[in-house]
Amino acid sequence: MRIALAIALCALCTPLASRSAWATESATKAQSEGLSAHVSVAGAPGDGEQALAAALAKRLAATGVRQASAFEANIYDIQGTVRVSPAQRGKETVIIIWVVLGPDGNQLGVTRQTKDVKKGSLDKRWGAAADAAAAAAAADIVKLLPQ
Repeated sequence: MRIALAIALCALCTPLASRSAWATESATKAQSEGLSAHVSVAGAPGDGEQALAAALAKRLAATGVRQASAFEANIYDIQGTVRVSPAQRGKETVIIIWVVLGPDGNQLGVTRQTKDVKKGSLDKRWGAAADAAAAAAAADIVKLLPQ
């Protein structure tokens, strides 16, 4: 029985060891290719989470910051949080807070955007609004990343 347990444990450890070697290889590759970042957005209505993340990743790529998956090692994490609240005269106030974290998890900085829009205009598709928000945020976010 002890032998069977030892064999089972070895079988479980082998894939983990392979993943560890793969992660090290990915980290080395990412370092040689320059900065990498994972962009995520939460709290946006409609398709805002996907649209904002994609638009910001595209803007950052234009500055040389490669888009990474959340599972890569040694990457920067850019987290957007969207809050929509009622405003006067048929408008809503949209607040987007972007938090930039280093590969070690330490916060490098925060940038904030506020815009009044027509009520309900972002309930389905963000389209040009996502591009405009990403364009405005990208310059501030790049300043928070090491050069």
